[in-house]
Amino acid sequence: MKATDGRRRFGAGLTAGILAAGLALAGCSASGTSASSAGGNAARGPAAGAAPAGGGAAAGNAAAPPTTGSKPDSGKAVAAGHAVIFSGEVQLQCAHVDATLKQAEDVVSAAGGFVDSETSGDNGFLPTAGSSDASGQPQAQPLPAPTQTGGDSAQAVFKVPTTAYDATYQQLLGLGAVLGRERASQDVTAQVVDLASRIRSQQASIDRVNALMKQAGSLNDIVALESALTQRETDLESMQSQLAALQNQVAMSTITVQLFQKAAPPVVAAPKQRGAWSAAGHALAAGCHGLYLVGRALLVAFSAMLPFLLLLLPIVFIGYRLARRRKPEAPE
Repeated sequence: MKATDGRRRFGAGLTAGILAAGLALAGCSASGTSASSAGGNAARGPAAGAAPAGGGAAAGNAAAPPTTGSKPDSGKAVAAGHAVIFSGEVQLQCAHVDATLKQAEDVVSAAGGFVDSETSGDNGFLPTAGSSDASGQPQAQPLPAPTQTGGDSAQAVFKVPTTAYDATYQQLLGLGAVLGRERASQDVTAQVVDLASRIRSQQASIDRVNALMKQAGSLNDIVALESALTQRETDLESMQSQLAALQNQVAMSTITVQLFQKAAPPVVAAPKQRGAWSAAGHALAAGCHGLYLVGRALLVAFSAMLPFLLLLLPIVFIGYRLARRRKPEAPE
């Protein structure tokens, strides 16, 4: 009986040890594969191996980044297999802001794009555009506010397919007088390839943990494996979201359009013709005004001297009285 119990304990301990070793091996294999894949991105390039089934489908799609057909600032075509984010900004001056904004929306809609955000202001005021979008990727530097503008103004942020980015940008430039323009591009191929590789490694680690769960023989082993599986699945979803955001930015470029109404020319009043009576009236008014200024100056001077007069008047009066007393009376 004692020998049987000893063999059972030995078998349970051996099973727990095998599960713990397998779990540790899965974690080490995932981290090691991710590190080695990140270090070999430059040699491997976008054409990575096929991803496993299930959650690795997104990684398989990301292994070959979409080829952009637009042109970067240098004018050279984007190399096949490269993932590039394009952005631009345009400042236009027009006679009618609302009509020009409608034309810009029509141009973007015809290219397969859409309006991401839109704001308007008065007297040439517009909120300052940021230099990065919600995902944190750098965009074209915001242009300074132009001068010699007034009236209505508007700003619209458009998302257009990258394949139509260059043509759409040029069409938007023709909607008004160009006050300023800015274009920017960023190659994110390395980030896309790195995320795709990490997703494949994480999916492989999840598959190994699932295999270990099928061999678990105790409740404690199942709880530990489920905790590890939950953490790995959370990390996988986070990386898949980052990859999807990058792919969306590569597929849809950003163009910011600012519209300003032309400033109205200043109105110059025509000089009025004055007759004799008008000139006499102006002269009389000027004389009255001069008299008023003189009287006000005298009043100010008297007010300034009044404290001194109040102080000197008693002294002069006493001196006068003393002088009268000392003066000898004339003989009769």
